[in-house]
Amino acid sequence: MQLAQVRIEDKYAPALNFPTLASLVSSFLPNILLIAGVIFFILVFIAGFAVVSSGNSGDPQGAERAKSFLTYSVIGLILIFASYWILQIINYVSFNSMKGLF
Repeated sequence: MQLAQVRIEDKYAPALNFPTLASLVSSFLPNILLIAGVIFFILVFIAGFAVVSSGNSGDPQGAERAKSFLTYSVIGLILIFASYWILQIINYVSFNSMKGLF
């Protein structure tokens, strides 16, 4: 009787595709950007609804809050995409310059 005679490398091969932490993080980044885009779309929809509803009720403070909500949503999306490109630049500079060292 043989129990647990399965090679884990054969069973879970995707773990072998990430030799460094940078390659692991780089594999998650497109999914994170997709989720951020969906969240941004939802936030823009909520902010637009708040602007329209505060405009109909004549509430200037509500309109300002909705505009700032939209502004912060755009700033957040810009920060997420900027962090993606900064990580890509760091990955390119650091790992392409160290190819001959190891």
